[in-house]
Amino acid sequence: MELILIDDLFNKEKFQGLKASGHLIDIDKNDDLGQSGKPAGALPSASFWKERRVLVTGSAGMVGSTIIDLMIGMGAEVAGTVKRHALPDYPNVQHNVDSGKLRLYEVDMTDYNRVASLIKEFEPEYIFHQAAESFVPTSLQQPSHVVLNNCVSTTNLLEAATKEDKSIKGIQLACSSEQYGFVKDMNELPVKETNELRPTSTYASTKVFTEFIGKSFFYTYGTPSVITRTFNQEGPRRGPQFFTARIGHQIKDILSGKSDKIVMGNPNSVRDFTHIYDSVCAQIMAQEKCDRGVAYNICSGKGITTGDYARLAARTWGVKADIYIDKKLLRPYERGEALFDGFIGDNRKFVEKTGWTPNRTVVDIIRDGVKFYQDPRGFPVFGGLNIRG
Repeated sequence: MELILIDDLFNKEKFQGLKASGHLIDIDKNDDLGQSGKPAGALPSASFWKERRVLVTGSAGMVGSTIIDLMIGMGAEVAGTVKRHALPDYPNVQHNVDSGKLRLYEVDMTDYNRVASLIKEFEPEYIFHQAAESFVPTSLQQPSHVVLNNCVSTTNLLEAATKEDKSIKGIQLACSSEQYGFVKDMNELPVKETNELRPTSTYASTKVFTEFIGKSFFYTYGTPSVITRTFNQEGPRRGPQFFTARIGHQIKDILSGKSDKIVMGNPNSVRDFTHIYDSVCAQIMAQEKCDRGVAYNICSGKGITTGDYARLAARTWGVKADIYIDKKLLRPYERGEALFDGFIGDNRKFVEKTGWTPNRTVVDIIRDGVKFYQDPRGFPVFGGLNIRG
């Protein structure tokens, strides 16, 4: 492992313009960090979802399982898909399976006949399509696998929904800020939905495909595609391979005396983080209120550098630890002199359409993430939101 101290690569000066414009969080200013529990904007409608038949693909992941928790809390009839694996249960959804509130189907989404039979059997009114291989490094190492998984799965779902169930009112296609890809100039930030798409990974390219095949089905057949370009969604249940989870696990280990340092990749990436609870509310509201066949950014509208995120995580939990960079964790396009990638999103189009605003801060993401990794089974299910009819 080739480690260097963060200050040897962290370029604070590069981001002064974004901080001055208010688009980048300055961790030394409390006003920039915001306050958790501030008055929320509009919320999903419990009366809208009560007794609706809802299918969630990729239900065992962070996003899918959180959507399911909230859907069940609002009285929907919910089914979810998972990939077959060797484990005896699926930790993120097992509580809902055990209670009888979730119908779980093992489905290979690349098998059209299996997808079509599920649509015919369950007859969903709304679908949240979250199934995808979403870890960017995997897409760089196994591009053909990720293309097959993400693109064929989405096409099968759209085809089956179009042919087999004419009562479907919305199919949310989980797209991504990764579609924006290469940022030519920081003046492009925050990126709007009209920004050019320049994907820099196979994963990002599959999400461009996901969006455009969704639009194709909408224009050709009227298939009600709901397109959400979500930026970084973080918090409880985040997979251990992702950046915020790696930082959270290391904070946990420092707190328990198992480690004395934090190791990360590029400190000069810019990320627009939204707490998973806020992001899931937004994606549900997209089904309720957004135009079909139109792309919407879901994001906080403010960025933070990954280097500052690591520093803030240590500060939030009161740990004193050196932060190191492992060059092996850098993506191919991060290994040049610039060492910059990432995005800040413009969420105004979505906010104007739905009335949604994020209610949680980066500090909430850090706190909830570490607490979850300390006790995954004991962490409370998302149920504290006052959903109104």
